[in-house]
Amino acid sequence: MHPPARQRLATRFVVVFAAFVAAGSLLLLALFQQQQELEQERVFSALARADADFVRRLNLPRSEKLAADLGQLLGMQIHFLDARGRLEPALAEKEAAPLKTLEEGRVQEPAAGWQVLKLGLDERHSMIFLRRTPEMTLSLWHPATRNALLVFWGLSAALGWVIAGQVVRPVARLTRGLTGFFESRERVPAETVRGDEIGALARALTQARDDLVGERQRREQSERMALLGRVATGLAHEIKNPLASIQLHAQLVDAGALDAQSVQSLEHVQAEARVIEGLVNQWLYLTRPQPPRMELLDLESVLREVLAALRPQADHAGVRLVNHAGSGAGLMLKGDRARLQQVFRNLVLNGIQAMPQGGLLEVGSKVLEGRCVLGFRDHGPGFSKDALDHGAELFFSEKEGGMGVGLNVAQEIISAHGGGLMLKNHPEGGALVEVSLPLAS
Repeated sequence: MHPPARQRLATRFVVVFAAFVAAGSLLLLALFQQQQELEQERVFSALARADADFVRRLNLPRSEKLAADLGQLLGMQIHFLDARGRLEPALAEKEAAPLKTLEEGRVQEPAAGWQVLKLGLDERHSMIFLRRTPEMTLSLWHPATRNALLVFWGLSAALGWVIAGQVVRPVARLTRGLTGFFESRERVPAETVRGDEIGALARALTQARDDLVGERQRREQSERMALLGRVATGLAHEIKNPLASIQLHAQLVDAGALDAQSVQSLEHVQAEARVIEGLVNQWLYLTRPQPPRMELLDLESVLREVLAALRPQADHAGVRLVNHAGSGAGLMLKGDRARLQQVFRNLVLNGIQAMPQGGLLEVGSKVLEGRCVLGFRDHGPGFSKDALDHGAELFFSEKEGGMGVGLNVAQEIISAHGGGLMLKNHPEGGALVEVSLPLAS
């Protein structure tokens, strides 16, 4: 259906363009024809006046022979008219009557196809110059003019078709590309690189699409957050009370009265309770994010505490935790200890879950331009392309049973600290998550 529509638009453009060219060329032809007529009359009048002045100055006889000789020389008929109304050479009364009543000094057409001019010589005589009206070379009926116009109109129609193609084709291509265009930001029309009005239109449409998609995403995010708030508030109330009871009773147990295996089990219960508490806090942070409580922190100390708390869980999963971070010298920053520990705990747990058969999880640090960059690298399969593109988006998860909350919360917390979180794959294999935080000045 699209090509016929494009052809109809192009045809309409060509018809209008050709009609404009045809009307304009006919108007110009009429103007030039009028100018040619005026120029021919001017030449006729100038030639006749020069001849009359010649006769007057030399006082030549107003005879039939002189009129015939001058007429043959000038290529026209010349007559002398005396005061008694007699013409030399004489004409039939029917032909002479109109010539005797002519207005003097003005080119006239007493009969079709003839031009005549009457000039006074003296008080008794006048000269009458009579010639056939010259053929108009700029007339529409002249073969040369008609053929030139036909060629010009043909070229104009071809030019109109080319111009129509230059305008209609990209517009049609842009129109065809609008199907599904407003659903995703990934599609960019090729016309956006153009520097003309079509390019401006394509860029405006792209910007409008991006704004629309962004607004749609913000609305969906707002709707999700509203739903999440209702769910999280209810869950927090239902979970926190029994969780606090579990933690209290675990702390009241006398570890000294237990054997080594029971002590290990008790520590595991306490660690899992802290994990549940972190999950609850994570959901509550999504619904009611609060500014971080800033204090001066030793980043290495915060990291060591997280790794120590998760080491039993890593050992149980067959994952070896290796901390390559430095001694902490110079890694002082202002931040919220609990929130940063929540971020590090999420990243370490993700690394452990990415290696169900066990493996190595490495944590390293480096300082770049006043910022500390912590790297969490596992030796699992790495991130998929979708995970690299959408891994930190809320509710995006490729893990079975995952809810897609942890990385989003981590990103929000790191952003609140003036840092950044980046997902990538390590060149030697495995996933790598880098956390960048500003060091205390």
